[in-house]
Parts: sequence; structure tokens; C-alpha cells
Amino acid sequence: RLLKSMLQKNRRLKKELIAKILRQGRNFRGQNISLKYIADSGQSASFAFIVSSKIARSAVSRNKLKRRCRAIVFKFLPRINEGYSALIFLEKGSPEMKFSELEMEITKLLQKAGFFKLNL
Repeated sequence: RLLKSMLQKNRRLKKELIAKILRQGRNFRGQNISLKYIADSGQSASFAFIVSSKIARSAVSRNKLKRRCRAIVFKFLPRINEGYSALIFLEKGSPEMKFSELEMEITKLLQKAGFFKLNL
């Protein structure tokens, strides 16, 4: 049984596409989060979340951060334009952030990158 906030398989990035985004992607930085993306027409919007072990030592806290980010992106999926592939990097201050702060920062980055549909 899938969790309600789990991203579907077609919404998760493949390794080849992650490498392409790292090489060619456009970058946007927030206070504790950065976003790197490419416009990839013909594909559904897809995401990957990266938390270094330098940022959060335990796997439990890294996975918690990723789950929170997935839930935030899942919430906004109906408003997100198709054709974007993005990596979301969580940086130094992100483990201490509250869910609402995390949500606000991810929303700002997605808006800055032009991910949201204009009519909603």
C-alpha cells in the first residue's frame, strides 16, 4: 500500500537524469536549500532530494528530511508545470527547520524557478 504523500515512480529522477542535471542544470539558492533543475519537455515533473551525511549524520534524520520534502512537493504537484526535472539539496540549517519553514523555502525556490502554473 502506497503512502498518500509518496511520489509516483514517474515523478522520481533516474540516475542518468540526475547526472545530466548536475552537469547542465540551472541553480537557485535559498537560505538552507538549493534547487538545480532542467526543463525537460515531454516528461512529467520529477524530483530527487539530496541530503549529505555531513548535514545530517544519522540516516534516520536524513530520511526524515527527505520524507518532509517529498510531502511538500507532493502537495504542490497539481500546481507544478510538467516538463521540469529538479534536484533539491538540503544544506546546513535544514535539519533544524520546522516543517512550515521548510515548506516556505521550497515554495519560494519553486516559484523563483517558474515551476508553478499561472492559472492556479
